[in-house]
Amino acid sequence: MSTTGSDLNQAIQVLELRRDGNAFTWEKVRRTWAAAAQDDRANLFSSVGVGARGVTFTIRKSWNLTLYNAFLWRGQFCFLTAIMDGTPGFQTVKAALCDPCRCASVRRTGGLGPGNRPQVTEGPRVTFPGVLTEKYVRYAQVDSYARAETICVLVTPKAVELLEGDLATVEEGPAAGLYNVQACHVLDAFKNEYEIARRRDV
Repeated sequence: MSTTGSDLNQAIQVLELRRDGNAFTWEKVRRTWAAAAQDDRANLFSSVGVGARGVTFTIRKSWNLTLYNAFLWRGQFCFLTAIMDGTPGFQTVKAALCDPCRCASVRRTGGLGPGNRPQVTEGPRVTFPGVLTEKYVRYAQVDSYARAETICVLVTPKAVELLEGDLATVEEGPAAGLYNVQACHVLDAFKNEYEIARRRDV
């Protein structure tokens, strides 16, 4: 079935990542119109985490739309995962419906301080948007107490660079807390994925 301009009845905001010093934010750069249909299957926007509900957009062809962008549709953040040519003059855009969260990171480096004693130095605090998805939850009984370890996957725009050992804070949502970056998956051209963990006694 071919697409016509009258089918594009959903207003969407195109978002672009902007950096101001040590702060990354999504900013609205333009509005466009789309046809939108939610998918029956989850969108696997993360290669190591759980997927999210998917949505397919049809828009007029745009030469400057890339997977570095994101959409805001009906108040929902849409993580773009694929852009394909459709009917002549139109594009099909696959996206995952996600709940972005404010995050912050601090890089820790080791060295020697006064008296050649080891010391840890913390770098500047960097804030950025991220999408958190589940990986797994591990529970361990240790003698007279128990410790729970939660490992999540933090998906970020490509410009956000973390290293193993960095501290990452998820500032909002049910999984808010301080995490340690355990593994980095950075081969994707448009996003980075970080396995982050926190431990707590229960």
